[in-house]
Amino acid sequence: MVTGNFALLAMINPAEVDLWYLGIYIDAIEWVEITNTRGMSQFADGGIVGTKPYVSSANYLKKMSNYCDSCHYDHKKKTGKGSCPFNSLYWNFYDQHRKTLEKNPRISMMYRTWDKMAPETKENLLKQAEYYLGRMEEL
Repeated sequence: MVTGNFALLAMINPAEVDLWYLGIYIDAIEWVEITNTRGMSQFADGGIVGTKPYVSSANYLKKMSNYCDSCHYDHKKKTGKGSCPFNSLYWNFYDQHRKTLEKNPRISMMYRTWDKMAPETKENLLKQAEYYLGRMEEL
């Protein structure tokens, strides 16, 4: 969940994600792994397996795991020093893919939330995401 979410938010090429998963899991079988990676994790099969992208911000990661407990990023911060990359990358993902995703009834609420944000808030989130996307090797 976490690595696939991050790869999708970071806009990593799905073929590279496929190869990475196949390389790190000794029991990965290509016909199973690629279907899961492409369809569920990376939403790169045109919506055949998954009906919506499986992306989340730090809030969901915090609720569903203990990964945030020892992380040096602040899961509550969306922008600025120490802000969790998952937060700004999450909103950047939805902003970047609006034409494709906004009519999806399962995620239309995210666009309503995005549209209600102040222009300055949106701009700060997108700038923070751009900062992180330009420094992937440093995260």
